[in-house]
Amino acid sequence: MKHLRFIVLSLLALLSSATLQAAITITENTKAYTLKTQRGIIGTQDGYLTCTANTNFTNQGKFAFISYEGNKYLYSVNDKKFTCREATAYDARNGGWHNVLMSNNPIEPITVTNGNKFTDYPYSITSEGKTFNTYVNTQKGICLSGWTTYDAGNQFAVSDPVDFDPAEALATLETFFHSGIEVTFRVKDVNGKLLEEQKLSGIEGETIRSVPTTFVKHAYTLYSIDTPVTVEKDKENLVEVEAVFQMPFTTSPDINDAHWYNLSLRNGEDFCNANPGYYCNDNPSADELMSEAYQWAFQGDPYDGIVVYNRSNTAQTLRKSGELVVLGDGTYKWNLAEHANGFLLAAPEDGRFINVYHSSDKHLSFWNNATDANSIFSINEVGILSTVKLESSAKARLQLFPASAEQAKGRAMLVIPGGGYAYVAGSSEGSDWAPMLNELGYTVAVLTYTTPPTAPDMPLKDGKAAMKYLRDNAELLGISPAQIGVMGFSAGGHLASTIATHTTGDERPAFQILFYPVITMDASYTHQGSRDNLLGTNPSQALVDLYSNEKQVTAETPRAYLCWGTGDRTVPQANSLNYITALENANVPVHTLPLNVANHGYGFKTDFAYHTQIVSDLTTWLQSLEPILDAIEAPNALTSALSEKVTYYNLIGQRVERPQHGLFVTKGKTIIAK
Repeated sequence: MKHLRFIVLSLLALLSSATLQAAITITENTKAYTLKTQRGIIGTQDGYLTCTANTNFTNQGKFAFISYEGNKYLYSVNDKKFTCREATAYDARNGGWHNVLMSNNPIEPITVTNGNKFTDYPYSITSEGKTFNTYVNTQKGICLSGWTTYDAGNQFAVSDPVDFDPAEALATLETFFHSGIEVTFRVKDVNGKLLEEQKLSGIEGETIRSVPTTFVKHAYTLYSIDTPVTVEKDKENLVEVEAVFQMPFTTSPDINDAHWYNLSLRNGEDFCNANPGYYCNDNPSADELMSEAYQWAFQGDPYDGIVVYNRSNTAQTLRKSGELVVLGDGTYKWNLAEHANGFLLAAPEDGRFINVYHSSDKHLSFWNNATDANSIFSINEVGILSTVKLESSAKARLQLFPASAEQAKGRAMLVIPGGGYAYVAGSSEGSDWAPMLNELGYTVAVLTYTTPPTAPDMPLKDGKAAMKYLRDNAELLGISPAQIGVMGFSAGGHLASTIATHTTGDERPAFQILFYPVITMDASYTHQGSRDNLLGTNPSQALVDLYSNEKQVTAETPRAYLCWGTGDRTVPQANSLNYITALENANVPVHTLPLNVANHGYGFKTDFAYHTQIVSDLTTWLQSLEPILDAIEAPNALTSALSEKVTYYNLIGQRVERPQHGLFVTKGKTIIAK
């Protein structure tokens, strides 16, 4: 019996060993696998290699190891693309940490070695001298880094093999390595200043209409190509690219006339100040927030770097000093990094981010985690009334700027900044409009919505939640629920027009104001970045049509005001023109202000050549609406009556519990229009 038991155990061990060996052996070209480490399963999302080590990502698909002309390449079967390093490192230590792009131009070879560190995870993968590593704190859950010591993050296994036809992958490699032609992308800002040149490989006959995924992009920068270029052999292929900065704050060229902000970390909970120790205060008083030590201003741009000033001492700038953040002499420039919930500032020396250290003193120091809330900055206008968190999503919130008692006319404006659905743009498309609109009697609510969207309908849910908050709190805010307009810029214009065309009844705004808006999702004239971020890179035609708002206009769509540049190089003017046509065909009143410019993203920027004309024209239009809005409902008449628990009757004497539309009579014979 003892011998039988030994034989059975030996056979089981052999079977287990054979199974393990079969699971980890890589067959090149003809097999595709699930790829994983001890920390998570590898996948792709939004054009990047990702890992479930970061809980924002889920596994998507199989990978094949392709052998071609003596090199190996990692290929995503789902994306039909290869891996390559994203050029911009976000952490300069250990030779720099990079995200991994899925790309067919360029394509970079990999090396697969057996590290013999973990029996079940025997492989390590390197590319361009850097190691594939999974780590929850990286931006995508996986990165290429200079860390070469074998550990649980950079040792891989393959499993679940399936048959794979490599023909398309091999053809892609053949095209890239034997048909590539150098293309120069010359990047300038809106004033024509040369920012950089990038040289990439193009394919003969390819027409370049937008910057490719492998183009190195700077934070909070929208790139557009005015004149498409068809790649040809034996000629200079030069693509002119315009860069438009849409930062989450307004920069101040003159620090003596600066735009000052309260600056906070940890989702607006810890407020930064320049009092001794440079600590963060999680419970500042209103007086403290108004003090100079709590006020910050910015200069620069994503290319040149960001200079940060404190109002208490504008002769110095915020800088790195060892492991602490202090005010010091000289001009210190931070690298700006994007995040959906705010922004990050990285030290140029090592790429680490400013971070509030959670000891008792909460001083400002550094950390390398791009997803840590302790490193993600939020800004608020100095003297802001409040920030309201909305129930539709974790990221949605409103900043409220109430009209004073002397200004108020019982109206509100929901203002929606742009940002290509990648982020929420700065104050020139948001809070900078508050003083002007307050003067016209409007309480202003600036919306921060979910970017990038977790689903195509997520921004609309946030927009509806904002409108609902304003309606539900109309009495508290001193506004009429029927006199709420919506105002949007660029991609925010798409969201504003979506609210206007995808809502009915009381949900619908009273009017819409759109500046250089994205309207369509039609690939032939949309803003491609906005479409990709909202709908994904391969949306169904039904989804494209649903969010092409020129196709959603009805006779019930609110009246509109549109302003745009006829030569806009970022969002083609066809977006505005086709929406105007749709409104006119539905007999919806529309006012237009076309500008003979190619600019985009000017918002409320006072140095824009047509700023005064925009303010004057919009003021005149809003004033022309006053009798129309007053006819809809006298401000707060219904709300005030409801708060007094008035009993309502319709005109034939029947009691009405919840009056919605029509004429109603109270016991005192007061007629209220609703």
